[in-house]
Amino acid sequence: MTKTIRVGVPGASHDVVIGYDILQYLPRALRRVGVGPTIGVVTDSTVARTWLGPLRRALEASGHSVIPVVLRPGERRKTLQTVGSVCGRLLRAGVGRDGCILALGGGVIGDLAGFVAATYQRGIPVVQVPTTLLAQVDSALGGKVGVNHALGKNMIGAFHQPTLVWSDTACLRTLPRRELIGGLGEVVKYGIISDRRLFEWLESNLDRVFALSAAGLRFVVERSASIKARVVAADEREHGLRVILNHGHTVGHALEAAAGYGRLRHGEAVLLGMRIEAQIAAWMGLLSEEHRRRIVGLIDRVPVAAPRLSLARVLGHMGRDKKNRRGVMRFVLATAIGRVQVVERVDPALIADAIRASVRTRG
Repeated sequence: MTKTIRVGVPGASHDVVIGYDILQYLPRALRRVGVGPTIGVVTDSTVARTWLGPLRRALEASGHSVIPVVLRPGERRKTLQTVGSVCGRLLRAGVGRDGCILALGGGVIGDLAGFVAATYQRGIPVVQVPTTLLAQVDSALGGKVGVNHALGKNMIGAFHQPTLVWSDTACLRTLPRRELIGGLGEVVKYGIISDRRLFEWLESNLDRVFALSAAGLRFVVERSASIKARVVAADEREHGLRVILNHGHTVGHALEAAAGYGRLRHGEAVLLGMRIEAQIAAWMGLLSEEHRRRIVGLIDRVPVAAPRLSLARVLGHMGRDKKNRRGVMRFVLATAIGRVQVVERVDPALIADAIRASVRTRG
C-alpha cells in the first residue's frame, strides 16, 4: 500500500510516493513519468552497500542502462569539485540530454545530485529516492538543490523540481541512530510551524520512532511530506509562505558551519537552532513560557552532542545567511505550537545570550 502526495508546482507538478518495501516497483513508476532509458544513479558508498544492488537489478531488468556514480559519504563531498567529478563520469559514459539523474541517498546526495541534474547539459530530469528520514520528510522535496561553500551552507544552488520522489520507508529500518536524530529535527520543525497534532503525537510517541516502528515512521513521513508539499505548491521560490520552513535554520545553519561541516549534522543543528530560537521568541514576548517549555522538552528528548563553538564564528555565519534581506537577519519564530511568524531586527545581544544558554561556546 502506498500514499501519493501531489506537489502542485506550476509547470513542474510531480508525485511523492510513500510506502514500505516499494523500491522494486520504481521502474514501473519511471515509465509512467517518461524517464528515458539511461539513468545516472548518484549515491554514496554507505547507501550503495545495501540499496544500489537491488535498485540496479530492478532498473536493468526493465530495460534501463544504469551508470552508477558512488561517492564517499559526508557533507564534505557537497562541493563544486564533486559536481565536476560527477559530471565528468556522466560525460564519459555518454549520458545525453535524454538521460536522467537518480539520487539514491540522504540529504547530501539529494542536494548534490539535484544540482548536477539542474546544470548538466543545461538541465536534465532528476528522480529523488531518499533513504534517510531527513531526506524523506524534507530535503528530497521542494526542488532546492545545491552545494556548500566555505563561507556558507547551500550558497551555490538552484531550484530544480524532481520528476518523481519515491520514498521507501523500509530504507529507514537500517538507519544509524544519529541519522534518525537528524531526521527528527525536521519532523519536530513541522510540528512547531504548522501541525500541532503532529507535535502532540511526537510528545506521546517519540519512543516509537526511535524503536523504528514501521507504522510510526510512516506516520511522520506522510505527515511531514504533506506539509512540505502544501507549502512548496503555494510558494515554490520562497517569496512568501515557504520562508516558514526556515524555522530553526537561521541559527542552525550557522551552528553547522561554525562547527565545521560533518561535525554537526544538519538535523542536529536545526534541533539546536529551534531550541535557541524558542528562547529568543520567549524573551521577546512572542511565545508563552508553557509552549517554550514544551518545545524545549521535546527537543531535549532527541539527544544532540554539540562541540564547543566559537560564538564569534556562529554570529559571523548568521550575518552571511542567504535568507537575510538588506543585511538584516530574518528569524522564523514560534508564537505557539503550530504557529510562527517572521521577525526582523532581533537584538544581537539577545541572540548571543540565547546561543550561550543552549550550546557550549567560547569567546
